[in-house]
Formats: sequence, C-alpha cells, structure tokens
Amino acid sequence: MIARLLICPDIKKVKEEIQKSLAFNLEGYRTNHPDLLYIQTGEKLGIAEARKIKEHFALKPYSAKGRAVVLEDASEMTAEAQNALLKTLEELPKEAILMIGASSDANFLPTILSRCQITKLKNPTSHRTPTSEVGYIEDIERLILSGKEERFVYIEKLKNKEEFLHFLVYAFRQQLCAPKSNPAKLEIVNFLKELLQAEEWAKQNVNIRAILEYLMLKMPKLESSR
Repeated sequence: MIARLLICPDIKKVKEEIQKSLAFNLEGYRTNHPDLLYIQTGEKLGIAEARKIKEHFALKPYSAKGRAVVLEDASEMTAEAQNALLKTLEELPKEAILMIGASSDANFLPTILSRCQITKLKNPTSHRTPTSEVGYIEDIERLILSGKEERFVYIEKLKNKEEFLHFLVYAFRQQLCAPKSNPAKLEIVNFLKELLQAEEWAKQNVNIRAILEYLMLKMPKLESSR
C-alpha cells in the first residue's frame, strides 16, 4: 500500500476527503476505531509520534482488514519527524491506510513526497502549482520522448540536480498509481526500481550528475502521458 498525501489550502476540504475515504475503507468508521490512529490538527507531530505510527502498523488489525493512520494536518511536521517516518512509508503493510493532510507540500522533504501518492484537492480560491514543479513535469514529458544525447545535455545544464532526482521518483510513482491502464507498466516498474536505487546512491554521496546520466540511459522511451 502507498501513502496518500492530500493537499489543499482549505484544510476543511482535506478533512472531508479523509472522512470519505475512511468511511469507504474502514468498516464501522469512527475516530476512536481500535484499528485507527487519528492525529488531529494542532496535535504535536514529532519523532515520538512518528515512532507511534510505526508501532501502530506493527500490530495486527483488531477488526478491519488492515490498520489505518491519519495525520489530519502535517503541514508543520518537522524534518526530523519526517525522516523518522520515512522507513514506515517504505514498508507499509499490504492492507495499511496512511493518509496525510496538509495545506501545502512546501515543507515536506523530497524523499517524503516521492513515496506518497499526492492528490491536490480543488479549492474555490485555487492556488498555482509551483513553477519548478510545472517545469519538471514538462521536462520529463519531453525527456521520455528524447534520445540519450538530448537527455545528457539537459542533465548537464540542470541547476538543482538533487531536486530533479526526487521529482523523477515522484513522477514515475504517479504514473504507476494512475487509475488508467498503462501498456508500459512493466517498464515503469523497472525504472522506478532504478530510481529508488539511485536515491540510495545519492545518500552515499555518489556524484549526482553521474547518477542522473545513468538514469537517462535507463529511462524508458514512452509515449507522452498528455
């Protein structure tokens, strides 16, 4: 199971979406359900809470198919707590439900974003997608249709290579989680494995440009998703 990150400036809409999802997935839903850990807006979200989440998922479900955790508003979650939560995100049990609400994704670590299925809820007042994110989406659309020479030139000129690596992971996770069938699903899965390995190399201080050039060689040449 993959965690869901629900983004909307109006946190009330996030809460509504969380309640709908829980009512659908958790039989006999209520905030004090024995299989549900529900952390409300305003409650502390530090390392201790990240460990509590891990311990919650380690227990067998009481009456539901799987255990569930909700972070109603994790907008201000500390970097230390996010790092402590990372292992849980990587090893979610099959039937687990983890929903994280936030007014923005600005304060989340790239490693957290790359491991979540991100849903940006519609808001009457609307908010623009960050320019860098729009640019990366367009760049990736172009790169999957390009040859290796054009890909290498792009990497050479790229300013924030680490940010681009994490966004690559996020983008291909989103493709894999898309509801429509994708004839290139196996290629996406294989490339996603390469991306996750690349993140590990980056943590070990392997040259980021070398990592990205390797990924450009491995990136499948797919049809545009637009």
